Amino acid sequence: MYHLDQFALMFTDRIRMDAYAAAIQKSVKPGDTVVDLGSGLGIFALLACKAGARRVYAIETNPVVDFGRHLATVNGFGDRIHFLRGDSRQIHLPERADVVVSDLRGTLPLFTHAVDTIQDARNRFLAEDGQLIPLSDTLVCAVVEHPRLYEEIAGAWRAIPELDLSSGLPLVLNGLYCRRLKPEQVVSGGVAWRTLNYTARANSIEHGTVQATVLRNCLGHGLGLWFETELRDGVGFSTQPSIGDTVYGHVFLPWLEPVALREGETCRIDLRAHPVGNDYVWQWETNIPAAEGHGEIRFVQSTFYGSLFPPSLLRKRATDFVPVLNEAGQAERWMLQAMDGGRPLQEIAAEAFRLFPHVFRRTEDAFSQAAEIAEKFSR
Repeated sequence: MYHLDQFALMFTDRIRMDAYAAAIQKSVKPGDTVVDLGSGLGIFALLACKAGARRVYAIETNPVVDFGRHLATVNGFGDRIHFLRGDSRQIHLPERADVVVSDLRGTLPLFTHAVDTIQDARNRFLAEDGQLIPLSDTLVCAVVEHPRLYEEIAGAWRAIPELDLSSGLPLVLNGLYCRRLKPEQVVSGGVAWRTLNYTARANSIEHGTVQATVLRNCLGHGLGLWFETELRDGVGFSTQPSIGDTVYGHVFLPWLEPVALREGETCRIDLRAHPVGNDYVWQWETNIPAAEGHGEIRFVQSTFYGSLFPPSLLRKRATDFVPVLNEAGQAERWMLQAMDGGRPLQEIAAEAFRLFPHVFRRTEDAFSQAAEIAEKFSR
């Protein structure tokens, strides 16, 4: 859940905001209907109203929508912006929109259900000749020299000489790290490896193979990822390190060991991102031909290898697993059934505390859980 200070970082990022403001100004015409997906405080919704929008549906899962309504009223648009709290994929609107605007990215556009959410909005919310913002995002990859970050990741597992902690290294070196890269740490040209075209059908797996040429002698530590976006024709921005800091940052994918590279060497990089549950499993395979100072190098890595999956968890995710609710699950099921419109939360919590004493130590604990369930599922 984002907090106000995090939303402030988003709307004070001039690289991001100047581009979005220009795209909204060029796209929204007087009288238009607009959908603002993942609206947060409703900043894009406010800009759409200033551009002449007749109505804006601002959809957000965070409870910050209540403060968004306040900002809309303060700015004179309280009657034109309709805030809807929830997952847009479960929301139905009374009309189609002329413009759908969103920024659902994390560090990269491949973030939780962002792509699926945009695709759903395009299909169900956008008018036939409507404008989608953004139109596309392009993912970019480069080789990175970053000894401090690499040591931060790997060094801890060698920090106690009298203990063997080395089994942790394969796990942490198959991890994905969100950091900020500096231009001098990027030691190859940035190469586009995948473009997400939001006006077309999305792929279930994003895959690309690129050749990155090293620009100077260096010690390569892994790969850096960022994105470039086209919000609408002629309007966009990049999060590449040379542009300066943005709210997004960058992704670092470490190699299994540092590699001494010479200017002109080529690294063949195969990247894949598989949507799994609420996240992505990333794979990166790096092939470097033999050269002066090293033999042929091949790293095959994945965030799957860096995850801890105990057998009990894997068993419960098997297709033939037959689940039976434990007592905590039974308590939550009872609470859901008790929310039938006939009794207040306090009464539901008191009864849950009586029925499930091993789940709730105090009535207050039962009330907290009931309130969370009501917040999420009640009308």
